[in-house]
Amino acid sequence: MTHCRLTLISVFILLSSCLSQERGGTASRLAAPLFGHILGTAQVSGSIAYWGRCEGHEPYDFPVLHYPTNDSRSPLELLREVFSKDSKMEVTQEANGLIRMFETDVPMDLLDVKIRHVPFGPPDEDRGVFNGPNDALEAILSSPEVKTYRSAHRIGPFAEESAGSHLPARKQQVSGDLYDVTVKQALDYILQTFPGFWFYENCRSDAGESGRNVYFGFYESADVVPRTDRSLNEKSR
Repeated sequence: MTHCRLTLISVFILLSSCLSQERGGTASRLAAPLFGHILGTAQVSGSIAYWGRCEGHEPYDFPVLHYPTNDSRSPLELLREVFSKDSKMEVTQEANGLIRMFETDVPMDLLDVKIRHVPFGPPDEDRGVFNGPNDALEAILSSPEVKTYRSAHRIGPFAEESAGSHLPARKQQVSGDLYDVTVKQALDYILQTFPGFWFYENCRSDAGESGRNVYFGFYESADVVPRTDRSLNEKSR
């Protein structure tokens, strides 16, 4: 498989806090284009599950990253170097081609919740601008089973937010019905229409006690700006 050439930049490390056990800290504007480009170039999709910080007006951040120094390798090898500073991160590829980037200590319970029915709607339905991957995500998160589980286990936020924008309208849209699937399986189904990756970010809840906040979202490979047009060094200043 031919890989597009990434612009090689000197080794670039985004440092995480050394004073606490905080995780995450890499802005989505830096991490998402890098992940999306690596996956999109190889024409594969995937997912990432991790502990983040969920701070500020934009809650989505990603683990600490190490910029790859050699882009001629497989996406699996590249992503393993990208996460070489995250001792908890494992990068694997499943038989169906999907690449999984999961921190080993992230609770997977919410992804394993079984949903009886997820209706995405008929393929010829006119949904206007509300037909992107994050709109399909809402159909999953609004299911009774997910809402009940989140409430029972104090998993916020209860006013769900998703990454990205509903605009512009896509030519394609997720359609059909899923029955007796887990949240993870339903998220993977969306990747069949919108190649890219979905994320599952866990954060300590501001409310304290044993609760936590969880954020989901999608990034499409088609929306990723080529690495030659961006500089991690410049964006990180």
